[in-house]
Amino acid sequence: MKTLLTLCTLSFASVAMAADTCPISKKPADSSITSKDKDGKTVAFCCEKCKAKFDKANK
Repeated sequence: MKTLLTLCTLSFASVAMAADTCPISKKPADSSITSKDKDGKTVAFCCEKCKAKFDKANK
């Protein structure tokens, strides 16, 4: 049971970390620079340049 709990905790931690990373540059994301993906999920970016690249690719 402890192993299962540990694995679940690590899974959620990695998801939270991924949300803090710019999908374009892989640098830390700025939570004030965001856009929506095709599924309507909010995505954060490190800079406006990366946001513009993402928005152009996801039209």
